[in-house]
Amino acid sequence: SPEQAAIGRAELQTVRAALLELPERSRQVFVLARFEGLTYAAIARRLDISESSVQKHLAKAVQHVMRRMRAP
Repeated sequence: SPEQAAIGRAELQTVRAALLELPERSRQVFVLARFEGLTYAAIARRLDISESSVQKHLAKAVQHVMRRMRAP
């Protein structure tokens, strides 16, 4: 429905804004994991960081995005 499409666009805009607020590395990890579907190991290799760093960046990014999605 048009209403659902409008809500979806608003949510997408909120996610985009939240991602832009993140540090570059956290944003990269989030995009690679959530949008490109890469594994932690693949992200670690691509960004030349440890898998534990990937986990920390992703946790930070997800927490931030979720907090922004709940904000009025």
